[in-house]
Amino acid sequence: MIPCESKETYESKGNSNWDPIGLHSQLGWLTAARSQFRFRRTIDRLLSPRRILATVAAAVFVIAYLLYGILVLSHRAPADPDRLRCWLSGGMVLYAIYHAVRCLWSESVDDLEMTAAECLWLGGAPLRRSTIAVYRITNIVAATAAKTGLLAVVIAGDVAHIELLMLGVFCSLLMLDIVRQIFQIFASGLDARSRRFAKAAIVCVVIALSFQILGRLIAMTPVDSPTLVYVFNTFRAIGETAECGTIQMLALPWISSASVAVADHYGIWAALSILSIAVTVPASVWLLVKTDKWAQVQQRCREQRLLAQHALMKPNRSKTAANSFALASLRHSNLIDGVSAKWSDLVPLLSRQWKSMVRYRGTILFSFLIPTILCLSPLIANQVTEQWLFVVGGVGLCTMLLAPPALRLDFRRDLLRMQLLKSLPVRPLSMVMGQLSIPIAITWGFQFLTITIAAMVVQTGFQQWLLWTAMMAALAVFTFAVENALFLAYPHHPHQQGLSMMIRAKLTFLGKATLIAGSIAILVLWASLCGSIFPASIQKFAFIGGAIMATWGVAILAVFVTTWCWRRFDLSFDLPPQ
Repeated sequence: MIPCESKETYESKGNSNWDPIGLHSQLGWLTAARSQFRFRRTIDRLLSPRRILATVAAAVFVIAYLLYGILVLSHRAPADPDRLRCWLSGGMVLYAIYHAVRCLWSESVDDLEMTAAECLWLGGAPLRRSTIAVYRITNIVAATAAKTGLLAVVIAGDVAHIELLMLGVFCSLLMLDIVRQIFQIFASGLDARSRRFAKAAIVCVVIALSFQILGRLIAMTPVDSPTLVYVFNTFRAIGETAECGTIQMLALPWISSASVAVADHYGIWAALSILSIAVTVPASVWLLVKTDKWAQVQQRCREQRLLAQHALMKPNRSKTAANSFALASLRHSNLIDGVSAKWSDLVPLLSRQWKSMVRYRGTILFSFLIPTILCLSPLIANQVTEQWLFVVGGVGLCTMLLAPPALRLDFRRDLLRMQLLKSLPVRPLSMVMGQLSIPIAITWGFQFLTITIAAMVVQTGFQQWLLWTAMMAALAVFTFAVENALFLAYPHHPHQQGLSMMIRAKLTFLGKATLIAGSIAILVLWASLCGSIFPASIQKFAFIGGAIMATWGVAILAVFVTTWCWRRFDLSFDLPPQ
């Protein structure tokens, strides 16, 4: 148990921003105790028959990953140390810019990413915010170490000292996570006007980066090159952008860590870089604490202004609220009465999802704007067949890889509301359809717009448009159903980190890649069968009809699997600890 200080002891600290070292040691004991409990619980869950498939898949992935690193990656030609150093430091800057965009466009603000249990037991304790911030950083050390190990397997053959590589990569990733938390806290302290200015500034930065990458891509790619060459050169252009002088200036906090990672011998320069890391990491923690203190002051000022406005509006508030409630109830009842009794339990869920979509409409629009532009970019090529295939392929990749994390308006955001959802008088199928309908509809809109524009430019004909529009719509249903089925079978917290989450992400990605490859192979096989079985006059209709029926059959099956996962969801066993 963490001892609480008396009021006199707490006030005797004066204006200091830091608690005594004893409190930090007690919180370290708490972190160790929680880690031991999580480890034991993870082992029990891995050995559970309910999760035996996930355990086997994770074990196979880890073994295959290690063997690939030892047998394949270790025998390739080493990368240039200078380019590797620039990539390690510049890549962190690009990730930091990505996190800045996410923080500014995120409506939800997590208080130092604390769980409900931590807010309950630590939020009201006589602890300074700096102590809680340090506690949160110590909690991500294990996850950072796991990420370091996975990355070290990939680039171990490019360095001379694996221990220096581990140290440099670990400090780089830890610094990146601290910077991400600084961005998130800074965004929480901005008012509406300042947030709009910050959004405009970060949009300018993203546009400048895009022009840099596009310019390098055009310079290194000959005109009329195949679309696949453009795809490969895009990654080269991103790497060269990470190595440019402007990005390296922004990467100053990570340069010392990158230098340690690629050091070829122990010398004065390596010692100075390690010393620089010893200064940079505590300085970033200090900046995090200062930013949090500023954000707390700004939030209190905003709350005081809102309370003053609320007091001025109080005389008219009761009448307005009563009228609004009556009108909302009338509209809601009329909407339910207009639906058959069989599906009346679906309407309140759709209404909730619709309100969430309206609330986050700006974030959703921005999330799909860039994928739409990227999917339409192959239209600049001259080969008509490549244009159409790469646009359709881009839509499929965005549907499977980008749409699920961008549209978490389903079970994945309701982990803390599972008990409430389970208690509602809603059938399992209606619950699943209500949770998935709005995200799927948004994805359908993205698919329809992109494929229609490409079809008008390429002029592929109505049959091609119908085939791929219907198949992509089924892919959206399948993707969101599978994502939610996996979440219900193996739930996790939104900001949970660790080795299990990394393996989960890798396995999900590999599973999606395997599914894409298998789908293409099945389509080719079905086209060959149609050509050999059916007469020439109906081959196209047979191929299109069979492909659409098969994809929609798989999608509907995935929805029923999700329904089964929701029906078997056990509140006493499946909910992860806080």
